[in-house]
Amino acid sequence: MLCMKLNPWLFPGLALLAGGLWIGSQKNTARTLEQEITTIRERIRQAREMGNQDANTEGKAAGEKEKKVDWKGIAGKMRHTNGHSMPDMREMIRMQKLLLEMSPEQLAAQYHEIAGLEMEDPVRQTLQSMVIAVLTEKDPKFALELFGNQLGDQRSPAHWQLSHALGQWAEREPAAASAWLDGQIAAGKFESKSLDGKSESLLRIEKSLVEALLEKNPAEASARVKALPESQLEDFFRHGIQVEPESEQAYTKLVRECVPTDKIAGVLAETAQQLSHQGDYERVDGFIAHASATDEEKNIIVAEVIKKNQSMHGEDTINVEAMDKARAWGAKQSPGAVDKATGEALASNIWQEGNFEKASELALKYNEASSNDEVLGAFLKNYQVQQKDEAKKLIDRIKDPTLREEIRNLPEYK
Repeated sequence: MLCMKLNPWLFPGLALLAGGLWIGSQKNTARTLEQEITTIRERIRQAREMGNQDANTEGKAAGEKEKKVDWKGIAGKMRHTNGHSMPDMREMIRMQKLLLEMSPEQLAAQYHEIAGLEMEDPVRQTLQSMVIAVLTEKDPKFALELFGNQLGDQRSPAHWQLSHALGQWAEREPAAASAWLDGQIAAGKFESKSLDGKSESLLRIEKSLVEALLEKNPAEASARVKALPESQLEDFFRHGIQVEPESEQAYTKLVRECVPTDKIAGVLAETAQQLSHQGDYERVDGFIAHASATDEEKNIIVAEVIKKNQSMHGEDTINVEAMDKARAWGAKQSPGAVDKATGEALASNIWQEGNFEKASELALKYNEASSNDEVLGAFLKNYQVQQKDEAKKLIDRIKDPTLREEIRNLPEYK
């Protein structure tokens, strides 16, 4: 049985993952849940240094408790939060400590014990997902063999964890993991019932395998992607692949080999904006260098990163410091893309029910600091901004008469 060495920072990390699964189950959309898990896994990655200290502290507390998980008690506390918060984080970490001390077989028993208890389905699925999260870290091969029949079932609590399990297994035994997935495909586990014939489950698990193969066997990774139907290639790359610095060059080569020419810049840009949350802008600089990005690709990458940089700071808050930092970075990579992207980013904040007064104030500030009207122009051309009565008053602040008249003649401003 393949048992992987457990990371000491998993205690706080898995508690965070549990929180994301619980919140995601309340939102009840597949895309939202996938984003929650992806984001939280990245936060787990960044929490390594603090994890050792927290794990030691909570480990002592767990040692004083009876080594039995009170699933019904935890379920009751989760039910009473109404999805707004998790139970006591210390209690969650103690629970994770107990799970990490169990064997794969014991974890499987915990999963089935939860299945037999009376509790609300969203809570049950969250708790089962937490057990599977530990199991996939401890023995991903066993997890796949145990729950492989749920691979194509998006309603299963195992569904979201199995893709990660395959990636974990492939990091140790890439050939065996690839062969196992090919066997599942041949057995029809991913046959799609959708009208377009696409299988989101297959794309998700293929993505996890390719991520692991990029560093170990880039040729095999490329072969797997090229074997996908052409109609699914864009979907495969749409939300980016999690790449490490060591595999960035192989990844960008894969993108250039498999993605249609007119889509390459967009795929690189989406990956870059994800990386901007993983190691500040130095991480993006390294990616741009590994990609040998053209000037046009740099323009698109910078625009995407600036437009998305606010998404990690709250839907109704403009983080001025983060915006200034993003603009300063963008000016070094592609100065011509910065102002327009700034206006679009501020307008996007309005779409997310942000503060129009604050957004417009910043649009004017950045516009005055530039030698053009691109910030304010991009801001006022946004449909959501046009819905605000106050926006029309800003048109006269545009210095370029041609652009001013163009915006004034937009249907919403007439």
